[in-house]
Amino acid sequence: MENINYADTTFVFLATILVMMMTPALSLFYGGMVRKKNVLSTTMHSYAAIAVVSIQWLLFGYSFVFGGDSKFFGDLSFTLLNGVGFAPIDYAPTIPHQLFMMFQMAFAIITPALISGSIAERMKFPAFLAFILLWTTFVYDPIAHWIWGNGGWIRELGALDFAGGSVIHISSGISALVAAIYLGKRKNHDSVKPHNIPMTMIGAGLLLFGWFGFNAGSALAINDIALDAFITTNTAAATAGISWMICEWIIHKKPTALGFVSGIVAGLVSITPGAGFVSPISALAIGFIGGIVCFYGVSVLKKKFNYDDALDAFGCHGIGGIWGGIATGIFASSSINPAIEGGLVDGNASLLIAEVISILAVLAYAGIVSYLLLKLISQFMPLRVSEEEEEIGLDYAVHGETAYGSLAVALSDANYSNTDTSVVPGELKTAFQKFQERTFANNGPELAFANASIDDLNKSVVVEYQASSATTGGFDAQNKITKIEIITNESKFEGLKKALNNIGITGMTVFDVFGYGMQKGHTTYYRGVETEADLLPKIRVEVVVSTVPVQEVVDAARKALYTGNIGDGKIFIYNVENVIRVSTGDEGKKALEYPNE
Repeated sequence: MENINYADTTFVFLATILVMMMTPALSLFYGGMVRKKNVLSTTMHSYAAIAVVSIQWLLFGYSFVFGGDSKFFGDLSFTLLNGVGFAPIDYAPTIPHQLFMMFQMAFAIITPALISGSIAERMKFPAFLAFILLWTTFVYDPIAHWIWGNGGWIRELGALDFAGGSVIHISSGISALVAAIYLGKRKNHDSVKPHNIPMTMIGAGLLLFGWFGFNAGSALAINDIALDAFITTNTAAATAGISWMICEWIIHKKPTALGFVSGIVAGLVSITPGAGFVSPISALAIGFIGGIVCFYGVSVLKKKFNYDDALDAFGCHGIGGIWGGIATGIFASSSINPAIEGGLVDGNASLLIAEVISILAVLAYAGIVSYLLLKLISQFMPLRVSEEEEEIGLDYAVHGETAYGSLAVALSDANYSNTDTSVVPGELKTAFQKFQERTFANNGPELAFANASIDDLNKSVVVEYQASSATTGGFDAQNKITKIEIITNESKFEGLKKALNNIGITGMTVFDVFGYGMQKGHTTYYRGVETEADLLPKIRVEVVVSTVPVQEVVDAARKALYTGNIGDGKIFIYNVENVIRVSTGDEGKKALEYPNE
């Protein structure tokens, strides 16, 4: 094709690969910030978006955005990729039409994946799949047509969005906020801590490098605009990381790794709408202010309005996108991009007005339609997991696996053996116990415990006394000190901790352990192949008591752990000869009391 520029084509091809990489990178970024019992569920959201939106885009999504020239919606002219071939079109006159379609598909994929950060750890997976399909069709596609499509009303208004500040970040950010509020807060959400910050930092690094393709690639050619976008993207990311770090240093007295990479993302979001329209010097201001306003959104605004945006999708993407759109109206310059009329720096206030109108329109439309879609889906299926599933963790309750499992698993399928008698060891695999909660008339574990016989309790939650015969009696002896060791499944820890807190026990030591105590013949599945688990992940909780009766602790633990299945857990009870507090030298019961008591 004589109109194809192969330098441009190679450049956009590489940019497309970088943008496609960003969604798996997002899964790492988000995955490290959730609790380890939800990391697979969280990463699945991003990978599911890749699959669902890729198919939607091929069937009709691309046509809904770039087909036709109406004000509000695309048409069906490119449905099933009809007419999408190697020859270029006016949107990208120097590269193949097919490549332009794939580049835009990468943008469509990551946008709903961003929303998943707000509903992490509590949304049903089938409901999430339905939501991202409907949301992409009825929110993303129309907004992208308004702003990027021929004849789109916001494009005709004169508003600018170089790489998706409104199309991607504002639309996903406000939708994330609506979804977080609609689903409600997680249990104990204020105490949730990231389980793997290095994973998040790796994800952030990959997002940073992918963003160069995201923004520079949006020039759709290797030219001065692409290079300006490349420079401004890096500049804004750097200054936002620094400004977020300064905010933490001033307010919390320590700069955190998670805060720094969050600042980098905030800067990347803030520069996205103006990357090819502003100067590198302007990018310094855009990034620096972007880090501050997003820090405010995450640290202050969320607490003030008490919503549970789990991974701060609105705080970073919504607020960052809004600031980026306003900044474009201020700093866009025709000296950087002669194809536009500049903003306030060029003495033109009309661009800023157009940007504000665009921002308000996207906020209103995406927010309202997202609410309606959630309402619609809820009529056909539950949106939120049960309290039991949330406590267990969505990895296990929804997907039947855990991220961090046993140390060794052997494949039991003969097809995976080199001979009839040999067994080929698998990779390091997850081992888990099947969650089997007995219910009585669907009334849950509380009634299951209440209706359990003594034999049931003894089989399900075994109590063993590991001391002299005196241990089995006289629990309330005046000076007696007892250590109680509870081994159970990690999924039951929150319930156990709450039960112990309710009887006055707040101090405990918790260990991650692996145990052999499974029932004979226990198997699980790895990539569809039956496997035998040698070790199971468990936790060991230790408490030392002197005033709380031991039997009260045992009863509370049994009630919290009991489901009616053999293997609910074991409780070991030990006599303690003495306890010494290192800092004060106190011994015995006094060492167990607070120093000021």
